[in-house]
Amino acid sequence: MFEKKEDFPSVDNKSVETIVGESVKLKGNLKSDGDVIINGSVSGDVRTKASVKVGIHANVVASIKAANVQISGVVQGNIDAKDTLQISETGKVYGDIQAGVLVVSPGALFSGKCSMIETKREIELEPVLETEEEPEPEKEESGKK
Repeated sequence: MFEKKEDFPSVDNKSVETIVGESVKLKGNLKSDGDVIINGSVSGDVRTKASVKVGIHANVVASIKAANVQISGVVQGNIDAKDTLQISETGKVYGDIQAGVLVVSPGALFSGKCSMIETKREIELEPVLETEEEPEPEKEESGKK
């Protein structure tokens, strides 16, 4: 009846390839084509073509590179999110980030540098019509003699 609503949409279980459980401590590099959910401890590099979700109890000492990244736990390392990086109210990021879209919830902590990358969205521009410039009015010469 009184469920806490998550800040982020739930991940589709069909696309989840890897789940690091709360009691798991992983040392090394993690590479995947599908979604990765981290609820335990990871030290190394995390790379995926899809999404990475760092759970509220997770402790990650690694660089993360993915299309989308959701942080609810602690990450010590650089993050490169091709599309969106979301840091929830419980999320803590210590490192430099690069993202197309950055969403930081009130209460979140971020310590580092941020670079925004241009996403490949097409922007429709209205044509600019060139107009002839009006000549400036002639200035009257003061004829003090």
